[in-house]
Amino acid sequence: MSTKKGLYKFKPLVFQPVKPIGNLKDGTPLPMPRSGHRIVCYGMSFYSFGGYNPKISSDDYLDEIWHRTQPLFQELWKFNIVSNTWTRIEGLGSMPEELASHSAVQVGPNMLVFGGTGMPFGDSSSDSLYMCHLPTGRWQKVLTYGSKPLPMYGQGVCVSDGKLYVVGGTTGYLYSIDVHCLDLTTRVWDQLSAKVRNMMSNPEERYRHEIVEHGSCLYVFGGGRSRAACQLSHLPTFNITERAWSHTETRADPTIGTFPQARRCHIASKVNNYVYVHGGYDGAEAFADLWRIDLQTFCWEKLPHKSPVPLYFHSAAVTEEPCMYMFGGVKSLLEEKRTARVTKVWLTIGKLQYICWEALCHYAPNITSLPPASLLQMGIPSYIVDNLQHQTPACG
Repeated sequence: MSTKKGLYKFKPLVFQPVKPIGNLKDGTPLPMPRSGHRIVCYGMSFYSFGGYNPKISSDDYLDEIWHRTQPLFQELWKFNIVSNTWTRIEGLGSMPEELASHSAVQVGPNMLVFGGTGMPFGDSSSDSLYMCHLPTGRWQKVLTYGSKPLPMYGQGVCVSDGKLYVVGGTTGYLYSIDVHCLDLTTRVWDQLSAKVRNMMSNPEERYRHEIVEHGSCLYVFGGGRSRAACQLSHLPTFNITERAWSHTETRADPTIGTFPQARRCHIASKVNNYVYVHGGYDGAEAFADLWRIDLQTFCWEKLPHKSPVPLYFHSAAVTEEPCMYMFGGVKSLLEEKRTARVTKVWLTIGKLQYICWEALCHYAPNITSLPPASLLQMGIPSYIVDNLQHQTPACG
């Protein structure tokens, strides 16, 4: 094989640009730059829903749905991480109309979408839950009961033990730090935090923060308001069993003696006992840095590599390997310029089978375009070949 591209090297914790292609089989173009969308991983693909871009004109994007919803994208895209191929999925059934700063989580073969806002921001916020069956692209609105959150956007959400936790958010005018829980089996909401706000014990109300569940506690990372961002030197902590707020003091990176800067509109991904935080901004500065915190010691570590450009209002999801994929976001603070860039970061040493496939694609980048029979004859494993085929109905 030719080695003109240089030797392949597996690089954990290094940002690697991914060069995507459209789905040539269906003649599908690449997604337009966007922010305020959400992505989730399922199988060997990640799926992106929604987003916002006021810089695109009707002439720039000749799409019937876009003309109806602009500057919002009522679109579901699938990115196959085996072939680096985008496919726009035909949305069947009832799709959400609130397409910016919603939340999305993956539960089995489904993506759950909650909250979000239409245009103008805050004037048409959502308190509805939608479910998309990713293998078929079929949507349905989920009927829920009980004390559900107010219609808001920019909430922090996570799923643990069959429950969806929702913290905070904004109406565009008012901010919240309320904690709600939806039992995904009974579909009944419960407000876990006190209905009357305690100014002394509750943390600052916020939006565009991130939350993770660990050890029966919800930890809140960053967030803020229109002109403020929250610190990461301590983490607002909600004890689910006791239904009470407290604060967890974190420890600075012992090598550099600092904490991550305050930020909102960042990403946070939990892998085992670590949470990885990337990007965001504080209203004046956008960030490209990558940090992780150990949830056993609560010690921060600034990782040595940065993303190619600062990003905020982007989205990320982690595969089972685990490899973190990032898509979209605002890349220019002054121009509010958005991107459609896809970047990946191996968070740990991946499985050998996926490292080998990555190496093979490095040396033979056109291998994904070969017919399945040829790939199998070459000895490519069937699970790789199967994942190169697009099963979800494409749009167009």
